[in-house]
Order: sequence, then structure tokens, then C-alpha cells
Amino acid sequence: MAYAVQIPDHPLDAIVLGAGVIGLSVALELESKGIRVGIVAKDFPTDIHSVGFASPWAGCNWYSFAGDKPVEQDYDRVTFGRLAKIAKEHPDLVEEIPFFDVWEDKDGGETPWFKDLVPGFTVLHDKKSNPKNIPIPGNFSKGIAFRSFITNAPNYLAWLSQECKKRGIPMVRHRLSALDQAYDLHGLGLSREKGKTVDLVVNCSALGSRSLIGVEDETVYPVKGQTVLVKAPGVKTCYMHSESKPNAKTAKPKPPSYIIPRPGPGDQVILGGTYLVNDYSTQPDSHRAREILQECYRLCPALAGPAGKSWQDIAVISHNVGLRPGRADGPRVELETRKMDGSSKLLHPKGGAIWGKDASVGVIHAYGVGGAGYQSSWGIAEKAASMATQYLQSKNITAKL
Repeated sequence: MAYAVQIPDHPLDAIVLGAGVIGLSVALELESKGIRVGIVAKDFPTDIHSVGFASPWAGCNWYSFAGDKPVEQDYDRVTFGRLAKIAKEHPDLVEEIPFFDVWEDKDGGETPWFKDLVPGFTVLHDKKSNPKNIPIPGNFSKGIAFRSFITNAPNYLAWLSQECKKRGIPMVRHRLSALDQAYDLHGLGLSREKGKTVDLVVNCSALGSRSLIGVEDETVYPVKGQTVLVKAPGVKTCYMHSESKPNAKTAKPKPPSYIIPRPGPGDQVILGGTYLVNDYSTQPDSHRAREILQECYRLCPALAGPAGKSWQDIAVISHNVGLRPGRADGPRVELETRKMDGSSKLLHPKGGAIWGKDASVGVIHAYGVGGAGYQSSWGIAEKAASMATQYLQSKNITAKL
């Protein structure tokens, strides 16, 4: 899919920065509310080898870790409902399957906030909850089971892009150095006329929000994730070992292990993982890759196939690294009003004001979701669209709203 698009023949109301799962979902939600929107991004779903662009690499299941934060629970609850609808229409992209989460020592894992949201929630080590005596995978002592959704990350992103294209949302590949540049449609190649601007930008630039001039959020940080993509035809269940028990040699807790099948053809399964804060390395670690295969084999020996006898018999397709967009205070989803200085040299190095003195514009920030992008995407998109509608109505920007 090409992203060099024709200049739209109608004025735009807003620009979305970023074409990850958050940016694409936000753009589609804005368009559904009658907002004429364009997308500007450095990376697009076809850029599967861009490790700074985390969305294509995600294991991609709905297992909320919102904890006791009501706002984040709402994001995930909304997305759960949306995924259920998408699964019915596109089972090759989103599918509901059995989930298991197992552990030894931790307490409280049997009462996640979403236990009444997901179907079939069962506490496996509680005889009353588990009358059918469903076994706990991997010979662990505790565990829960339920049904939830898995998503084929790269294909789902491509589908979101195609949906944007169908709805006439222009998408432009452009690397911005400053937030102020996003308001200049002519500078972005989205207008034939100089001086054409938008009054609203939705910032979904993920890790880019750390360095984007005008945002420069120092609480944003990379979280290195490493996974192994394998071929395992018999694996149609999601397994998690979410316990962080210290390693006997290093005294450091091990990251969670997970097994996430991908919907659609190919019998692909994502094995993980790592969660390395402030690690910018984009190279897979061979020692960790071996640990991932060993730990996941314990959870599900079927990964090695019917004739397999050990983790070494797992059919590896690739080793992958992506940098998740973490943020110290959690997701930032809020409206900020900005004053545009017509003499801004960041926007126009040679001068030439296109705004009047002290002109006011809006930016909705939607970034910092860490590893929760897919499971919170539609909830964040709904909130961003609600704020955008109110803002544009207050400015009397468009008659369509």
C-alpha cells in the first residue's frame, strides 16, 4: 500500500501524528464522528523492519493489566467489546480462544478486575470454581482460565490502514521535528495553498513524544520487548506465566512468559518475552531467546509438534525486537491548548506568519500506553474522538459535527 497520496479536495479538520495501532484507531474513530482527518507518520504498517515502531511486533492478546486504575480499565473494556465485533466479521484478524495464566507463589491473581467481563473465568486451584478439574498447565500450583481475544498484529494493522484508505483518509509519510509543523497543511503536502492550517492535532507519536519539539515528555521511555515467532500447528490456546520469581543466579526477577497464537493461516505463534526499561538495543539476545523457548515449552510441549521431544524441536521462524512506548505516569490522553507564535522559527525558519498574533490551537495527546496498545486502542480512540468533537465544536470548525 502506497502512502504518497493525492492532496484532499476538501479541507481537513485535524491531523493525527503516528500510524501505529493507536494512531490508526484514533483516525478511524475521528472519521466516524464526521471529522475530516489526515494521518502523518514516519513509519507505517508496511515498515515491519522498523524496530522503533512497536505495533507490528506485538504478541497481541487482550489480557488487561490496568490493575486498579479505572480510566485504563475503561480503555480496555471498550476495546474488548470492539474486538468481539471485529472477530465476528474478520476471524482471520481477531479470534476468541482459551487463555491460561499460571503461577506458584504470588497472591491475588485469581481476582483480576476483568473476571466478570471475560467468558468462562475459572480459578483452577479452587475446586468450587473448577468443578470440571481443568488441569493447570506446566505443573504449576495455581492458575486461572478464561476466554479472550488474540490479534494478528501485522495483518490487523494492514486492515486498519485499508479501512483508512477506504474512508478517504489521506496518509502522508513525513518526519516532523516539531509539533508546530503538524498544523501547516501545505508544509505536510496536504494542501496546494500556502497558509492552509488545521486547528487540531492528535499526537499519537508514541516514543517520538520524548524528542518531538513542543512535547519533549521526559517521562516517556523505551521498553525493549523480545519475542520468537514460531510455527506450531497444534497450538490454539494462549498461555501466560505472569509470576516474576527471582532467578537463583542473578537475583533479578524473570519477565513473564507467554504463548500467543496468531489468527489466520500460517500456524504462527508468538513466544515471549522481555520487559527491559530504558533499553534502546534493537538486537535479540541469544541467551534470552533460549530461555523463552525453554519456558514456553514447559507451559505447552505441543509447541514442538507431535514428534517433538524438547524445546529444541520448536520450529523457529524469526527472532524479533520492538521498543514499546512506556511512560512513567501511564497513558497520556488529554487536550492541551497551545498558543501559536506567528514568528515561530521552528515552523517557518524564514519567518512568514500564517497565524495571527497569539492564535490558539489544540493538541490531543494519546501516547504512553507501553505494551497495552492493542488492548486499549479503541477505548483511547473513543476518548480522543470525544475530546476532538467538543474542541472543534467550541471553535466552530466544521458544520459536519
